[in-house]
Amino acid sequence: MGPRGRVLLSMLLLSGCSLLPPQPASPQVYDFGPATAGAAPAGAPAALQVQAPAWLDGAALLYRLEYGDAARLASYRDSRWAAAPAALLHEHLRQRLARAGGPPRALLLRVDVEEFCQVFSAPTRSRAVVRLRATVTDAASGRVLRQQGFAQEVETATPDAAGGAHALARAAADLATQVLDWAAQAA
Repeated sequence: MGPRGRVLLSMLLLSGCSLLPPQPASPQVYDFGPATAGAAPAGAPAALQVQAPAWLDGAALLYRLEYGDAARLASYRDSRWAAAPAALLHEHLRQRLARAGGPPRALLLRVDVEEFCQVFSAPTRSRAVVRLRATVTDAASGRVLRQQGFAQEVETATPDAAGGAHALARAAADLATQVLDWAAQAA
């Protein structure tokens, strides 16, 4: 091989890395952050159950384009939750109940997640939307003592996955406080 061939071979070898397809970026993984919220109020339920419909059962970070087709759910390609939203909410509530003041009552708190997504009203404006239905039942008899719907909307700081994840976590934490206060008042 002549000098010209060696130069050409060297250039190909040096540029070989750039000829390969780029490595895909690691997905951004979000959760609700460190548990900094206070304890549940005294008289909180002893048992907890959090459920969600099948479409919310995965770790996808979901959004809707309200200005386009509001009935269409989409998910961010490179961002996801560390677990399904219902599992994250369950853990948040469980930690709060574990720090409750006074003995827990023989009640079951069931939380049904009805909506948990980022909603875009315009390409540069979005909000987190979380809707829950909470039910308190007597653990021994199964009799429903209270049931109520809860909803929270929080504007995002940025119209992207990170803004949506942080706003959804804040909305979920706010609703957790409301639900636990309400559940503690069950007869």
